Amino acid sequence: NNQIEDRKPILTADGLVQTSNSPFEPTISQETQTSNGIGGGQCQLTVDQLDIEILPIIYDIVRCVEKDPLENAVKLRESQDCNHKIFELQKRFESAREQIRQLPGIDFNKEEQQQRLELLRNQLKLKQQLIRKYKDTEF
Repeated sequence: NNQIEDRKPILTADGLVQTSNSPFEPTISQETQTSNGIGGGQCQLTVDQLDIEILPIIYDIVRCVEKDPLENAVKLRESQDCNHKIFELQKRFESAREQIRQLPGIDFNKEEQQQRLELLRNQLKLKQQLIRKYKDTEF
């Protein structure tokens, strides 16, 4: 089921991309499924929505390590603070991994992503042609 076949995309009358060889077997693109709510149960996460800010925590850890207190009590407290910040950094990394796993298309390899991109470009060209054709039509 994961094999990708080289099929020419066909734009149907209702604006969907049909990649099937049979005109009686319409297929709906994944983008249409998710935008119509047909596909997965959760909303799609985009790259702009990722919250993977880690530089401030790394900066705090470096500052914590740079401090060299002379008193043992202060050293112990600084060490505990540093350990807490490292633990928080680990939580941020885990959160970033979870968010990245939710990105659409992350499970496709490079070749599959390029094929999907080419398919979407073809779909865009077909839709632009239809729009031009519609605009040129006089009623």
